[in-house]
Amino acid sequence: MKRKKLLKKLSDYFDMDARKLCQKRNKMKELLRQLRKKEKQLQIKHDTEEDEQKKKRLQKHLAIVHAQRVKGISALKEMGCDGS
Repeated sequence: MKRKKLLKKLSDYFDMDARKLCQKRNKMKELLRQLRKKEKQLQIKHDTEEDEQKKKRLQKHLAIVHAQRVKGISALKEMGCDGS
């Protein structure tokens, strides 16, 4: 193979990796949006709940969802992608 053809194949290979990384990043963004929406819904339920046991259970669930979001956001920042 000639040098130009070889370099083109190599370039295409690296572009494919970057494209996959950006696709994965976009999927994570969508999941984080869904988690944020779920967190807001749980917060509303928690604020309007009268029963203390249900309120405690909702608070635990809310803390779990929040921790997942924080962990996802930090992973998203580490991933990095120029096209976003």
